[in-house]
Amino acid sequence: MRIPFTGRLPPPQIIPENASTPAGAIAALTTFLASPSTKLYGGDASCNRNCNTAGTVILSGAGISVASGLADYRGTQGTYTLNRTYRPIYYNEFVNSHEARKRYWARSFLGWTTLSRARPNAAHWAVGKLGEMGIVGGVVTQSE
Repeated sequence: MRIPFTGRLPPPQIIPENASTPAGAIAALTTFLASPSTKLYGGDASCNRNCNTAGTVILSGAGISVASGLADYRGTQGTYTLNRTYRPIYYNEFVNSHEARKRYWARSFLGWTTLSRARPNAAHWAVGKLGEMGIVGGVVTQSE
């Protein structure tokens, strides 16, 4: 059984402080991800940046797309906040119930207008830039 967290999340704490702009965030992530880990590479401190970037993956939640106009679930205008009776459709329901599938596709149809208008935002471009730089080898995301 999965019970989603529906409360509001606290504001993020940005560390280091210069990472509060896209350029600063890219610089901070580049420095962090390009630093070889001597523990991961058998104590070899001479390992260069390429030793650890191929396996570096960004794990992103849906919040990265809020600035693109996609709805969030936990914010002040989020689905969980505005509609306390909202209940997600779980995988087992989807595969076992025709009614659940109809409900899922009906909600998807209603949300398509907003989704079709969404465009990449600064966070998306920053993730893409990290990929172009060879710092990140992949992205796993919830909804983008």
